[in-house]
Amino acid sequence: MSYAVRMSEEQHDGVSRLVAMAWGVATAPQRGPRRELSHERIVEAAIAIADAEGLAAVTMQRVAKTFGFTTMALYRYVSSKDDLHQLMLDAVVGDDWAVEDEDWRTGLEQWARTIAAGYARHPWALDLPLSSETLLMPGQVHAVDQGMRALRTLTAPPEAKLGVLMAVAVQVRGFAALGRDVSGDGGAVAEPTRRLLREIVAQGRFPDARAVIDSGLFFGEAGLEAGGDDDLGVALQLLMPGIEAVLDGSSTGAAPPAPLDDPAARLTAAQEELAAVTALRKATQRRVRELEKREDRARRARDEARAAAKAAARAAARADGSSLGS
Repeated sequence: MSYAVRMSEEQHDGVSRLVAMAWGVATAPQRGPRRELSHERIVEAAIAIADAEGLAAVTMQRVAKTFGFTTMALYRYVSSKDDLHQLMLDAVVGDDWAVEDEDWRTGLEQWARTIAAGYARHPWALDLPLSSETLLMPGQVHAVDQGMRALRTLTAPPEAKLGVLMAVAVQVRGFAALGRDVSGDGGAVAEPTRRLLREIVAQGRFPDARAVIDSGLFFGEAGLEAGGDDDLGVALQLLMPGIEAVLDGSSTGAAPPAPLDDPAARLTAAQEELAAVTALRKATQRRVRELEKREDRARRARDEARAAAKAAARAAARADGSSLGS
């Protein structure tokens, strides 16, 4: 997508060349293969290499070779590999946005999962640090725009909404990095290893961790069924009530405003009230379903623990009987 802006050289004088380049307002080089190359095409080629072979394979020489040009020709468009990396990172932030729900909770989750999907398609992006310049580029601004759209029904000031987006973005990046690192070593935990940890916690060394290890949650054996909770989903479920409690004025129980005299204003207020109540009802229903799932998991864990306790008691009784008879 092109973000070219009609600006004179004087208008963007003093602007970072990297930021100006990202927005399409940097001056094109006077020398070099101008028709064949552009920084957008260079970034696309670099992303294709990174997707296929990893970030380490992206060098200025390798990208130049893709076009059949010299490395020096590439430097006329992108001044360094670091700049190329930042342009690549900005280009893959939220490739396909779909934030349409009227409920800010659902919209925020859609926003978070769009970013997570981008990291899943381009895992090398997790190796690139964000910089102050990156945050001023088109992809990042587009992400903020979509995030503010997702939060449009959250009755909170813009600075609070931006803080919510930052907190959720950090969560998404962290879970994406963790998931990539874990899947990189095979992911699945071998049965002998699981058995070893269960035997260790059974000795009482880690009493508070025993429930999640015995249930299999610690190894990813449960709770990740199709359509079920994932780590990011659980984190979002934990964050939503806090965001709502602190920021969402529509759910504070405050007294309704005095009636308005203007019929159009009354209609607007009534529509806003209906939207807020509908969003709250949807969120409540979703929360009930989430709690029902948690209750089912807790009940299964309780039943498993009860069966294990009975088996242990029977084993202990047999052991006592054997010692008395000897």
